[in-house]
Amino acid sequence: MSIRIRFSLEPKKKMFSKITWNLQSAEQMIKSLAKHLGYHCFRIEGFFLVQLCPEGYVWFNWNKRKLHGESQTNIAGPGFHAAVIDFLEKLAINEKLKLKVEDRTGYFIKRDFLVMRQKYFYQWFVNLIDLVSGWGESGEYMFCWPAVFYIPAQQEGKLITHIRSYSWKELNGMIHSGLTVAFAKDFFVWNEQETDAWFYRNSALVLLNQSCYFMPSKRSMQDLYINRRIIELLETAYTMDAKMPFPQKAYLELCFLHEHAPMVMEEVVALQGEENIGCRKHMVYRKIGNMSFGIPGNFLYDETDRTMDHYYDGIHYGGHDYYIYAAVFEGREAEFKERWFEQGKVEEIFDFDIEKAKARLAFYEPEEKNGEMHYGVSAQVLYKDQRMNINITCRKPGEKNWALSLVKSIKITE
Repeated sequence: MSIRIRFSLEPKKKMFSKITWNLQSAEQMIKSLAKHLGYHCFRIEGFFLVQLCPEGYVWFNWNKRKLHGESQTNIAGPGFHAAVIDFLEKLAINEKLKLKVEDRTGYFIKRDFLVMRQKYFYQWFVNLIDLVSGWGESGEYMFCWPAVFYIPAQQEGKLITHIRSYSWKELNGMIHSGLTVAFAKDFFVWNEQETDAWFYRNSALVLLNQSCYFMPSKRSMQDLYINRRIIELLETAYTMDAKMPFPQKAYLELCFLHEHAPMVMEEVVALQGEENIGCRKHMVYRKIGNMSFGIPGNFLYDETDRTMDHYYDGIHYGGHDYYIYAAVFEGREAEFKERWFEQGKVEEIFDFDIEKAKARLAFYEPEEKNGEMHYGVSAQVLYKDQRMNINITCRKPGEKNWALSLVKSIKITE
């Protein structure tokens, strides 16, 4: 169902070209243009990416002295599709490169934006809504969610998307109204050819829904950046079009968290479904092997810890630390490791089941470390050949049930 652009780039005249053409020079060409246009670049798993907007990425890969790449455009929207073509053409012209493009919408050849949007993107959206409306509340609860991102917790009676959650009542209303296309500009991040007020608002909504921790900016650089960026996008959107539906409650909450004076808003049109924005207000799940584990959505990830995956909320914002890693024992069943439960003086230890998995958990007696009282928990969860190893630290008493509930949130995902 997806809409994609595939392409390749190489020097026009290989034998006589004076261009230095290798992986490093090609990436520098991309970086230079991206910086000029205000786009962001980064590497992931051997690919070089340019991000034009939330949910809007162009993937580059070096192979056989050519730059190959593609971009899935159906979620970011028709405006993003046109912007990708524009970026590739600018790159080819600036660096004297030969560009080959595969674009089934025909936009690369015909440049008819309205036809491309109506025939491909709006039709894709209509088909998508028809499809998911038939799932029912007992079926899937996500669509168009980033595949490599965390897994959001299920929200009762709602379907979660990249931009917000939709109730079944809303989705059925779209179908029965016969005006499904009218909702498309609330769904696509970049619906018009230009970056209009809806582009900035929808960009903010994606960040609110997926990335915002709803925590004070002074807690971390991540909080500072995401809160500030969302505020900037929303203020730009409102300044451009004050009559556009606007998430005022979320905006004012972030202004408070960022210690930012809110802009003056003489009139505000309420955004339908604003209360459904923000997956990190709930539990989120991450997958390791054949199991997934749940953590509070406002937990940060410690990128400096190389021994275990470390998630935390901050000493002054709850004082919890959650450490986890998995071990796989090929050819045999995983077993409990007794030494794992010798990290303190055991107060209580017990076994229990989590679905088809076996679990063991120990509560340790309180221990003072660096002038703080630590209430430690260790756990292991076994399923087939995998063992999940968990340590949880709390800094206040009375949170045994909370820690136990985190361990019990582990799910079998094979």
